[in-house]
Amino acid sequence: MKNASSRRYAAGAGLFVAGVGVTIFLACLPQDTVSTPLVSALLVVLAAVFQGASALVFRAIGRADPSLARTAVRRLIELTARTQRARVRAENAYETASAGEMKANMGLLTVELANIEEGVAGAALDWAEFHPEAIKKLQERDQ
Repeated sequence: MKNASSRRYAAGAGLFVAGVGVTIFLACLPQDTVSTPLVSALLVVLAAVFQGASALVFRAIGRADPSLARTAVRRLIELTARTQRARVRAENAYETASAGEMKANMGLLTVELANIEEGVAGAALDWAEFHPEAIKKLQERDQ
């Protein structure tokens, strides 16, 4: 993921430098070299195209892919439902279960919690896919 971001940054920087280079080239041309106003206009348009393209490339850096965001949100919604089921199971076991039923419910609750644990780890990986800097900051903070 970092390589793609680095390539985009390099492409954006290259387009920016090309736009500035065309502008400087136009400014440094002697007046008698530029044969027509059309040549000047074309160079200005070319510089504007490079600048606009660099802005679009830079704008895309760090932006989350919508499909990854949908996947992450879908997983979080699923985790919410699992957590609610586990909470209801724990409440029911506490309020109504006998000792034998309590043990069975605790076993089922352990399975639910293990599924939630795996889901949370998967959600963290989803977020790391499109925002690795945030995960890196969290890891640095925890150390």
